[in-house]
Amino acid sequence: MSQSLRGQKVAVLVANGFCEKDLTVLQKEILHSGAQIRIVSMDAGLVNSWDDESTPGGWGLNFAADAVLSRALAADYDMLVVPGGVRNIEKLQLTAHTRRFIRGFVEAGKAVVFYNNAVGLLRFAECEGDFELASAEAPIVQSGHVLSGVCDAQTRGEFIRAAAEFLSLQALAAKEPQAVAA
Repeated sequence: MSQSLRGQKVAVLVANGFCEKDLTVLQKEILHSGAQIRIVSMDAGLVNSWDDESTPGGWGLNFAADAVLSRALAADYDMLVVPGGVRNIEKLQLTAHTRRFIRGFVEAGKAVVFYNNAVGLLRFAECEGDFELASAEAPIVQSGHVLSGVCDAQTRGEFIRAAAEFLSLQALAAKEPQAVAA
């Protein structure tokens, strides 16, 4: 088992209504690589997922938030993952803290993964500039330190593998300058 993400703190930015599978499937994959996953939510306490696959149109599991968005800083994390979900994205767009948090990752050149409609948060954060983003024609796109993808029941496995590999490669690239400096 590769430990390519050992010591890396991955922030997962969510609000009530985020896509449960977007979090849980990637979480299983990258925890095996040694990553520490921290859920950053708009509210303290529990955040509720949405599960379209197991219970069509139904609320999913509750997850404990590790940090509240209004006090979270991009500097405290190495990478960012933003699951999809219409409710999730609509709620995240209600606060300027989302803009500040995402912009902190993008401007620092840290790895960011956007699922489905979460890419709209790049525009909300006013940092969409030079990034190519996923579309129907290109369902998984890496553009610099940003990975975006269409992730549904049919494409989830492919996207999760791409996201896990992307995060591992970004972690390796971030460590390289330290090795050269030493």
